[in-house]
Amino acid sequence: MLISVIIPVYNVEKYLVKCVESVLHQTYTNIEIILVNDGSSDKSPEICDYFAAKDDRVKVIHKPNGGPSESRNTGLNLASGDYITFMDADDFWSDMCSLSKLVDEVKKTPECDFVGFNCSYYYEDVNKVVPWVKYDDEILKTTTSDVCIEKLVASGTFPMSQCMKIIRRERLQGNIEFIKGIYCEDIPWFIELLKKSDKCRFVNLYMYMYRKNVATSRSSSYSYKQFSDLLMLLREGVELNKKECTGQIQAAIFSFWAYELCILRAMTGFMNKKQRKEELNRLYEYNWLLNYQLHPKVKKVAMAQKYLGKRLTNYILYKYLQTRLV
Repeated sequence: MLISVIIPVYNVEKYLVKCVESVLHQTYTNIEIILVNDGSSDKSPEICDYFAAKDDRVKVIHKPNGGPSESRNTGLNLASGDYITFMDADDFWSDMCSLSKLVDEVKKTPECDFVGFNCSYYYEDVNKVVPWVKYDDEILKTTTSDVCIEKLVASGTFPMSQCMKIIRRERLQGNIEFIKGIYCEDIPWFIELLKKSDKCRFVNLYMYMYRKNVATSRSSSYSYKQFSDLLMLLREGVELNKKECTGQIQAAIFSFWAYELCILRAMTGFMNKKQRKEELNRLYEYNWLLNYQLHPKVKKVAMAQKYLGKRLTNYILYKYLQTRLV
């Protein structure tokens, strides 16, 4: 079973060696690593070429800068593995046996289109590892995508990241791509993956180490484009859910978007007073989503708004988001 590991690379010379070596040193050796250099201006291109010359399992593509979505799509089109997984170039895998354990899990349930695994946050400045929340028992066994969506939302763990899944190549190539030029591209990608997968499962294998507090991480800062892109996705996602889904699955997806609405309201705390007022008025048009409380955090926000009002609830959400950005 050949595994393709796709890694977009952009100005990550400080972290790239550890990322690639964490894959090359795996005890499971039937792999190909596709490094997509996205117009880096530091030493990342030279590092990519060094690994390609050193190990014939490494392939390198050099292209003009087009963003991570374009890089992942480029790598996916060139991948030849039976299964695909993605990495961010500033992250790494936890130990040498990680991929071997994951492949064993894939072989247990060959009917699954993808298997999701877990991650830990790595704080390099204090050398601290914090495991993410464990997946619910209901999705540790093979299940349908509809059940999976409902259970993930209800557990408060909706692992959108493409870096936490191993996916059958035929399910991706020609079927699912990343939207170019936007933040939060993993949201529509993961929802599309779930919709187009017949069977899936998750495992509490903590193999992915996600760096926190690094300048290369797009989740470590705020920009208005992040807000604008997420709002666009929410609007489109809500309308699509109204058309395509009914019953419990529709309610589950509405609850997911309700959580994203809470994040958007938190983001307005970074804006000036005039802009914040304008954007909140736009967001309040979707306040009806808070009636869908399958996500436990949405239930808490709805309760806070009921007793504290919108303004204080927005401030609490903003302070909470601040803690998530560090």
